[in-house]
Amino acid sequence: MSESKTQQVTNAVEKVISDQASRLETAVSELNKLQSKSLEQVSALVESATRAAKEQIAFAEQIGGDWRKLVLAATKNATELFVPKA
Repeated sequence: MSESKTQQVTNAVEKVISDQASRLETAVSELNKLQSKSLEQVSALVESATRAAKEQIAFAEQIGGDWRKLVLAATKNATELFVPKA
């Protein structure tokens, strides 16, 4: 091969390598953006799930308290049926 052909091949290979490196940088940059967006979405999902769980716990606590009050009132009313009135 002549020196000019060797130089042409070398230049072509360098261009291909440079283009590929540029594409890789672009791909990695897009991957970073997608990863950041995914982490934000996961964080929002976890916060939402946590809020829902806390609301469910508070609701269960309220229902439990109301149930205990009703049982106590029903028990009190039932005992009044059997206690002689003076």
